[in-house]
Amino acid sequence: MTNTASTPQQRAGDRYGRTAPGDGEAYWFYGDLAVIRSPEGSIPIVIEHHVSAGGAAPLHVHHDLDDSFYLLSGRLAIRCGEDTFLARTGDYVVLPRGVPHTLRVLGDTEAVMLQTHADPSFLTFIRAVGVPASQSRPDFASMDIPAMNAIAGETGQPVLGPPMSAEDATAILAAASR
Repeated sequence: MTNTASTPQQRAGDRYGRTAPGDGEAYWFYGDLAVIRSPEGSIPIVIEHHVSAGGAAPLHVHHDLDDSFYLLSGRLAIRCGEDTFLARTGDYVVLPRGVPHTLRVLGDTEAVMLQTHADPSFLTFIRAVGVPASQSRPDFASMDIPAMNAIAGETGQPVLGPPMSAEDATAILAAASR
């Protein structure tokens, strides 16, 4: 992916825009690749998010947006509030604002999500803590996770707890298989 942004254009008073394959700002975000697929200034904001095999998001909550995504590939164990479920390739998932949630990638391949947001707070967070993908992928051990988590809170998605454990993810998978 290139680290360029496509911008909306004006034609006959209507705003339009596009990003072509390979376009979009790309960041290493908590060690995984996040590509901004929507043109600058567009709503909804669309983010192509590649999460590594075994990768997990910390327990967090979004104050200003529903965390919605279409799962392009992979499988995810998800906890949203008190509910748990399995998301598979082709599923569209909505995690409502104000409800704490976490997830973990299942299996030995990455998961790719196409996130859609009506608010820029998550995009602001990615830009604040992400490393441009034109640079080498950062080593997770070298990241200042507490500082990144503090910025998460400042941008409207505070971290409330640790990522989902592999054991919890396996239990969600087992329950979904019954």
